Amino acid sequence: MENRKRERPAFNRDIAAAMKKHYSLTRNRKPLAHTLMSSNPLIEVAYAAGIQPAFPENYACVCAARHASPAYCAKAEAHHYTQDLCSYCRNNLGYILADDMEPPSGGIGDPDLLLLTSSACSHYFKWWDTLQEIHRKPLVFVNTPRVMDPQNMPDFYVDFAKEEIKCAIGEIETILNISIAPEKLAHAVHQSDKTVAYWQKLLDLQKCIPAPLGLSDLSNALFVLIVMAGTKEGADLMEKIYHETSLRAAEGKGILDRDEEKHRLLWLNIPFWYNLKILGYFENRGCAFPMSDYCQYIWGVTRMDGNNPLEGLARKSLSGELNSSLDDHMELLIRDIQAYHIDGVIAHSNMSCRVLSVGVLDAANIIRKELNIPVLVLDGDHADERVYSEAETMTRIDAFLEMLGG
Repeated sequence: MENRKRERPAFNRDIAAAMKKHYSLTRNRKPLAHTLMSSNPLIEVAYAAGIQPAFPENYACVCAARHASPAYCAKAEAHHYTQDLCSYCRNNLGYILADDMEPPSGGIGDPDLLLLTSSACSHYFKWWDTLQEIHRKPLVFVNTPRVMDPQNMPDFYVDFAKEEIKCAIGEIETILNISIAPEKLAHAVHQSDKTVAYWQKLLDLQKCIPAPLGLSDLSNALFVLIVMAGTKEGADLMEKIYHETSLRAAEGKGILDRDEEKHRLLWLNIPFWYNLKILGYFENRGCAFPMSDYCQYIWGVTRMDGNNPLEGLARKSLSGELNSSLDDHMELLIRDIQAYHIDGVIAHSNMSCRVLSVGVLDAANIIRKELNIPVLVLDGDHADERVYSEAETMTRIDAFLEMLGG
C-alpha cells in the first residue's frame, strides 16, 4: 500500500518534540502518577500539585504504532489475562511483566500513586485495582454519575462531582504530604480552558473545504489536548496548532487540494494505531477525514472558568462520550455529519473497546436510514494487530470506494 508523499502541517514536529519530552519526564520526574485519558479532572490537579502524570493508554498507542503491542499483549495473556480485555490494558500489563524487550520511547516510570475517575471504560476499575496490587501504591478515585441526558443534567450532579474532586485533592495532599495552592489549581484550570478553546476553534476549521487537516494530524493534536491539559506549554502549543491551521484554511490549503477532495468521510471509533498509513490510502483516492467521533466528543467538550476551578473540573468530569448515552451520541453525529459535509462513514467495530463499539451497528443503521449515507463497518482492534486482516480490510475498502465513486 504505497501512499503519495504529502506535506503535513509543521506543528506535527512540535508535537513529536513534546511527546519525547513527556516520556523523558515520566522516567525522570517525581512524584509520578499513572492516570487515564478520559475526561479526567485529576490531570489538572496533578500538574497543579507538581505531580508528573503518565498515561498507560497513550503509551499503548505509542507501542501499537511501533508494532510492539502484540508482544506485550501476548505476554499479558501468558499470565492469564484474557484476550477479551482491552488491548490498552493488556499492553500495559504486558509491558510491566516483560523484561526482555526494549521499550518504545524508553518506557514510562513506576508510579508513586494512581489516579482514577469513573468517567471511563468500566473495566478500568479492575485495571487500576491490578496496578495497585502490582505497584503497592495508593489509589485515588473520583466517582461521578453517568449523564444520560446532558441537556437536562441535574445541578446536584455538579455538586456531587465537586465534592468528589475536593476529597481527591485532600487524599493527594495527605499521601504526598503537600498542599496544593488554590492559585496553582486556578492557573492549571485556566490553561486547560485555553487549550480547549483553541481545540474547539480548530475543529470548527475542519468544516472548510478542503479540510485543512487529516485525521492523523487531529489524532496527534489530541496528545496536547489530553496529556498536556493544565500546562502553559500545552495551551501555547494548541494556540500554535490553531493558528497554523487557520492560515491553511484561509489560503484554501488542505491535506488534499480542493479539486482533489472528492469525498469527506467520518471515522467512527478509535483508529488502527498500527496502520495509520491506511488514512493515506484514502487520501490517495480523494477522501478526506474532516472529523471523527473519537476526536470530537470525548475530550475538549467543556469550557472551564479559572476563577471557579472546582466547578470547571466537576463539569469536565461529567462530560464526554464515555460518560453519556448512545442517544446523545447519535444526536451529535447527525448534526455534525451535516455540518462537516460528510458523505461516507468508516465505522471501526473495535474488538477491544466495547464502550465505543456497543452502538456502532446501531449508529451505522441510523446513518444509512436517516441520512442516506453509505457506511462501511471494519472489524479490528485499536492496538492489537494480531486480530487485524490487511487483505480483508483493503478488499472491503476498495469495494466501498468503488460504490462511493472514489
